[in-house]
Amino acid sequence: MTRLKLLPILLVFTACIENSPEPVNKSVLISGNDAFGKTYSISSIELELGTLVPHPCLTDNFITYFPNGNYEVNEGATKCDPNDPPALIGLWEMNREQTKIFVDIDGFIQTWNVESVDRQNHRISSFFKEGERIYSLSLVN
Repeated sequence: MTRLKLLPILLVFTACIENSPEPVNKSVLISGNDAFGKTYSISSIELELGTLVPHPCLTDNFITYFPNGNYEVNEGATKCDPNDPPALIGLWEMNREQTKIFVDIDGFIQTWNVESVDRQNHRISSFFKEGERIYSLSLVN
């Protein structure tokens, strides 16, 4: 009889374990976990003075993060500078706490603070000579 009383408790306990969410790995949320990576476009830029609608020469660019630590920026049809290369490739990684992204741009490491991440969007901020900028990026694929 005691075993029959314990059975419902064990079933509830087992169901709770199976439905527990897995810990969020921000790196996987940003890059995915297959060889194709995840591609984003810039949806907004916030400056210390307010939100800026990005110029089309930025919003038509595609940024792909790959889980192997590579990234690729593909220049869209509209270029900010006619001398911009059609694509830029490099390396990216997150710190252990997953609060920062380090992007290698031709030997210069740009540090970005991770403001928020979900399966479709991420917000990252960094400091430039003009002040802090927060970029919001949205998934395109």
